[in-house]
Amino acid sequence: MIEGLKEEASIYGILKQIFWTEPTKEIIEGLQEISMMPEENDIDSGLNLLANSASKNKSRLNEYKEDLAIEFARLFIGPNNPPAVPYASFYLSESKTVMSDVTIDVRKKYLEAGMAVQKLYSIPDDHIGIELEFISYLTQKIIDLFEQGEREEASRLFELRSGFLREHMSSWIPLFTDRILESTEEDFYKGAALALKATIGKS
Repeated sequence: MIEGLKEEASIYGILKQIFWTEPTKEIIEGLQEISMMPEENDIDSGLNLLANSASKNKSRLNEYKEDLAIEFARLFIGPNNPPAVPYASFYLSESKTVMSDVTIDVRKKYLEAGMAVQKLYSIPDDHIGIELEFISYLTQKIIDLFEQGEREEASRLFELRSGFLREHMSSWIPLFTDRILESTEEDFYKGAALALKATIGKS
């Protein structure tokens, strides 16, 4: 189980950066170092598409970074109605508004797990980047606790993590990622969306 969690921690670590803000030079260069893997599932396919997009643009890094920043803004920010709104409440609340009861429920889960969100109260807590940060945090915390022999607390957090993925994230991430896949021609974001959808679906 620990090895599987370590693999997921690595994937969530990549995805939380991609969906939080436009890619930095460091993120792109890190993706260029990822080795292509046999495509056994959609997670592999998505990560390969992502890494290949970064690698084939190695010679035009600054232009590529600017292209991705523009696409990030178009997909997730606006100016008007972005194709892929990055907040769970948009997909789960009847009013399709941000900062609904969904947002409050998500915040309670963060506090229950003992995670202090850096952007708490400035960006709604159900932003995809913060939710991925939460799962990444929980995954690493569970690994650390198991390795320290603190199995009771590790099991508690594992159940919290499983419930959040199953009952919350799996109910809106497929809708979110489908909107990305329908709206972009950029392999970087296609790959990220494919990997995210498959990773959540596996959990």
